[in-house]
Amino acid sequence: MRAPQRAGADPAGVDRPLLAGGLLVASGLVDVVAAYANTTADPFMVLTRRGVYQLDITGWAWLHVALGAAVALAGLLAVTGRRGTAATAIGCAALAVVVDVLLFPYAPVRALFVVALTGAAVRLLLRRHRAVRAGG
Repeated sequence: MRAPQRAGADPAGVDRPLLAGGLLVASGLVDVVAAYANTTADPFMVLTRRGVYQLDITGWAWLHVALGAAVALAGLLAVTGRRGTAATAIGCAALAVVVDVLLFPYAPVRALFVVALTGAAVRLLLRRHRAVRAGG
């Protein structure tokens, strides 16, 4: 007779990173929605001592849409718990954090929110990786 399983555990006995995957999916979706809104927005105006400049961030916004979609997909894949999905998710998350930091002046609150979600997910994935390694 088999012993009852813990809730949220897979048959191999290793927990799947459900929270980390959910945080990555949320982070990716926030990036996609916010960046898509920037693709249709007017250019930013920057006032300097030498005059007013228009900055069009449409290219960055499309890059952000693609990275947000990649992070959301990586979050969905990380939930499976398969080998290599955590590394892929961490790589996508790192790229997304870099782009979020670069676009911080244009949307600071959203950037902080997304970087916090992504950082928490990466921390959970790394803790799970260490636990799996130590366990066998």
